[in-house]
Amino acid sequence: MAVVTSDFLAALTTNFQVIFTGAFDAADKDAEYRLLCLLTESSSDKENYNWLEAVPALSEWKDERKVYGLGARDYEVKNVNYEGTIGVDRNTLEDDKYGMIQHRVKQLANRAVAHMNNEVFKLLNLGASTTTFDAVNFFASSGRAFGNSGSIVNIAAGAYGATAAKIRLGIAAAIVLMRNYKDDRGEPLNLVPDTLVCSPTRELIVREALLPAVAGTVRPEAQIISKIIVSPHLTGGATAGHDYYLICTKSDLKPMVAQIRKKPEFVAVDKPDSHEVFMRRQIYYGVDYRGAVAFLDPRCAVQVDTSD
Repeated sequence: MAVVTSDFLAALTTNFQVIFTGAFDAADKDAEYRLLCLLTESSSDKENYNWLEAVPALSEWKDERKVYGLGARDYEVKNVNYEGTIGVDRNTLEDDKYGMIQHRVKQLANRAVAHMNNEVFKLLNLGASTTTFDAVNFFASSGRAFGNSGSIVNIAAGAYGATAAKIRLGIAAAIVLMRNYKDDRGEPLNLVPDTLVCSPTRELIVREALLPAVAGTVRPEAQIISKIIVSPHLTGGATAGHDYYLICTKSDLKPMVAQIRKKPEFVAVDKPDSHEVFMRRQIYYGVDYRGAVAFLDPRCAVQVDTSD
């Protein structure tokens, strides 16, 4: 039986920190939120993104350089605190059942990554009713232009969901919209969606839509859409989960931002003489995270708003 001393608990916590960090890094490396988000490090309780105008295209250098300043956008994103905590009975440690706790620590790490994914897809689901830096809903069918960009419509509405053929029509409509987007100086952005995000309701029919019509061939849509992401947080549409989204993930522009003030961190209340141990035999292990998710550039995403 282990003797639960301060030194014993300190060594155990150090070991759990290593386990947490390894599990988190492994899960986070390929996390889906990274595809949709510009990752930024925050140094305050909130950040202001006032640089959201276009970077200029190259032009012939004649007399002197043409200098373009930062835009005047006032777009503030506030950080939020998050936590996850497990309680461990002191008897578990005294009985040398460390493996049980290690498993829970790994679960905490995976939950931290899942939280970041969930926040992104929950927000994406609300895009038709949530504004971004131009005070217009992120997904909008009218009322948006950036300088000389022309009208920016990022909702493809129609009977685009009932069959695999109609899914392909919806994908085609979204591709055309995104291909035509321009920056605020009227230059084509050359964006193309490479990822489709849908709910479990749409998953099988979407996969069917991208299957080859003839063995050994590839559908044109599948040559463009290389990844499908499925999230149960997508509940949009007249019937829950029928809408889907086409996202450009391979550009420097991103549809969303993941703002990280404090990376998920393993923490512990593990002093053997603490009040909780004395009164309840409880030692606490947990994860702390501080950050936020917000919308950025609406030209990097198109909502296919299905009417069937």
